[in-house]
Amino acid sequence: MRVLVFGGSFDPPHKGHTALLKTAIKATRPNKVIVVPAFQAPLKGTHSASAADRLALAKLAFGDRATIDAVEFRSRRRVYTVETLSRLKKKFPSAELCFAVGSDSAAQFYKWRNPARLRALATWWTARRPVGAKPPDFFHRLPGKMPDASSTEARRRLALGEPVSDLLSPRIEGFIRRRGLYGTRTLARLSRSLKESRFEHTVCVARLADELAARHALDRERARLAGLLHDCGRALRVDAMPAYARRRRLKIPNFSGIVANNPILLHAFVGEDVARRVYGVRDPEVLAAIRNHTLGRPGMGPLERALYVADFSSEDRGYREAKRVRRLARRDLSAAFRETVAFKRHFVREDGAWAHPLTDLLWKSLR
Repeated sequence: MRVLVFGGSFDPPHKGHTALLKTAIKATRPNKVIVVPAFQAPLKGTHSASAADRLALAKLAFGDRATIDAVEFRSRRRVYTVETLSRLKKKFPSAELCFAVGSDSAAQFYKWRNPARLRALATWWTARRPVGAKPPDFFHRLPGKMPDASSTEARRRLALGEPVSDLLSPRIEGFIRRRGLYGTRTLARLSRSLKESRFEHTVCVARLADELAARHALDRERARLAGLLHDCGRALRVDAMPAYARRRRLKIPNFSGIVANNPILLHAFVGEDVARRVYGVRDPEVLAAIRNHTLGRPGMGPLERALYVADFSSEDRGYREAKRVRRLARRDLSAAFRETVAFKRHFVREDGAWAHPLTDLLWKSLR
């Protein structure tokens, strides 16, 4: 008897996953196929979708050709592959276990718990992708090349409203949109609450924030979320922002000066509150980035700086300085941040506008 086991986070399951499983079935000719979605993959951070939603997605993607093993989900903890294979070996003592895995995960095999035991428990199979690290030599190579698809790219496109039909099947995409997963609910709500031009700017900022996070080893999903929500406070009219701030008792530095001289500056503080109250954001780094994306503050963290730069230099910005900062930010985020602060101070002085003390404090902290 031969049992094919296919494990992964499936966050979400994409066409590369289904192609790999189909190819593995053809190559190994198993008597039984078991798909094991991870409750919490040991080598990955927090998953974007809930365990229940990922289990439902796995059933949609693979349920017509495999048994979905939900033991890891019911355990409600991080389960290592060596535990899963040991359990399945006890259940099928005379069976040959074949474990299929994507090439990126295969390349990290020696980071897995007890690799020697893993090799003894199963034969290992993987397929080539157009790009990716090389798996260990003992892996059996499945024929052909898999689609260049990744869950990371699917999540990025979904959050930014970009097409995903080349990555996800229609029923997987439909489930995601019905459930509002991977930022789709946030994006839909923003499109209804913001003016069209403001919404387009929001998406441009989120796209650049995501790119900068990828280039500078920041959390891409946090960066995208901060980018998407940085102007959610602009859903309010400017003349309504002071009353909102008073009613919500927001702590705003030099509130009276802002109200008297430039009340639009309230939108970042209002936006932080809206992000928390309406969009359910609890991440303090994301909230800080939203709050400080306009005026800044001394001691800003990496995510705050990335959003500050992305807001100033997104693709929709028409001034020439935006292109310069955007190009610099791809190489050196710290230098781009300093340039952005300098340009903002220059614009305020050139326009003869009122300058909030925070901007000067920020500039002095960089000197």
